[in-house]
Amino acid sequence: MAKKKRSNGEGSLTYRKDRDRYEARLTTGRDAAGRPTRRTVTGKTRQIALERLGELKRQQLAGVTIGANATLEQFLNSWLTDVLPLGDTTAGTRASYESNVRLHIVPVIGHVRLDKLTTAHVRQVLSKMQTNGSAPNSQRIARAVLRRALDTAVRDELVMRNVAAATDGVRLTKKEGRTLTPEQARTLLSAASNTEWDVPVALMLSLGLRRGEALGLAWSDLDLDGERPALTVRHSLKPDERGALHLGNAKTSGSRRTLHLPAAMVEKLRAQRARQASEQLAFGPGWGGKWQKIGLVLTNSVGSPYDPGRLLRAVKTLTGDLGFGEWTPHELRHSAASLMLAGNVPLKTVSDTLGHASIRLTADVYGHLMAPARDDAADAMSRLLWPAVGGD
Repeated sequence: MAKKKRSNGEGSLTYRKDRDRYEARLTTGRDAAGRPTRRTVTGKTRQIALERLGELKRQQLAGVTIGANATLEQFLNSWLTDVLPLGDTTAGTRASYESNVRLHIVPVIGHVRLDKLTTAHVRQVLSKMQTNGSAPNSQRIARAVLRRALDTAVRDELVMRNVAAATDGVRLTKKEGRTLTPEQARTLLSAASNTEWDVPVALMLSLGLRRGEALGLAWSDLDLDGERPALTVRHSLKPDERGALHLGNAKTSGSRRTLHLPAAMVEKLRAQRARQASEQLAFGPGWGGKWQKIGLVLTNSVGSPYDPGRLLRAVKTLTGDLGFGEWTPHELRHSAASLMLAGNVPLKTVSDTLGHASIRLTADVYGHLMAPARDDAADAMSRLLWPAVGGD
C-alpha cells in the first residue's frame, strides 16, 4: 500500500533516537527567498508531541506566524507566549524570562530583524546592562534567555546559527558567601525555638533545605517513626506570575532527595504535628481550605501555607535582633553546608544533601572551605610515603 503523502499544513512527526524524543514539524510559510519556514516542537512521548503540534496548528490558524524577516521583538514575544509554555519551564522561570526580554533585550536590539542578528548585537545588550550597573550574573542570565530563545529559531530553521551561543560568556567573579559560626547557629536556633519559625529555620540550618523546599514539605514526605527517621524532598512551594502560591516539583531531578533527620529535628517535627492537629481541631471544618488535602508540614493557624516572602522577613528580623546583621534563608542553607564541611562530612555527601546537580558545583561554591581536608590528605601522604620526614 502506498504511503499517504502529508498535505501542507498537516505537519510531520518523527522519533529522534539520538534525543530519545518525538519531534513534530509544521511548515508555516516561506521566507523572502521562497524557502519553506518551519516550526518544531518535541515531546517525551508521541502523544505529547502530537498535542504540541496541534497547538502549533491552532496558532497558525489564528495568524501567529513568525518568519526570518520578523524583528527579534516579534520573535521573542511569540516564543514567550506560544513556545515556552509548551515545555516544563516553571511559572517563576517564565516570569524571569519575560522580565529579561522586556527590560534588557528588546529595548536594545528588539528592532533588529531576526535573520540579521550578529554576535555584536548580543554584546550590545551585555554592554548596556553593564553600563546600567547590572551585576555580571544578571548579564549571564539575559544572555542565557536569548540563547534559549534562539535555539528555537535554529530548530525552526529561521536562522542558521545561534549568535547568543557564539558570543563569549560573562565572566563571573567568585564571591565567597558568609556563613554562621557554630555558636551563632546555635544561638539562632534557640531564638527561633520561641517563635512560629522554629521548624523552618531548623530545617534550613540543619539540612540545607531551600526556602521553597522547606515550605513545600508534606507529612507524606516524612517518616518520623521508622528505624532511621528521614524526609524526602519532592516539591517546592513558590508564587506564580500572579503571586498565588502553588506546589511545584523540586528544582531539578537532583533536588529530589531523601535525607536522614537529626534526633532534635525529629522531636521538633513531632511537636509541629501535634501543634497542627490542635490548631485544626480548634478551627473546625474548613481548616486549610484547598491545602488540607496536601497535608503541608508548615502552615499557619488557619492551615494555609506560609508565604516565602514572610519567611524571608522573619529570618532577617531574627538574625538582626541577635546582632548578626540581616541574613537570608539562602544563607542559612549556605551555613548548613559550611558547618557540615567543618564537621568533616565528605564533599559528596554534602553535595547530595544540598541536592546539587553535581559534586563539581559544590566544590566550586565551597572549595575555599576544604583547606583542613586538604591538610589531612597531605599529612596522610607524608606518613605513608615519607615516614622518616613527616611521620609520627
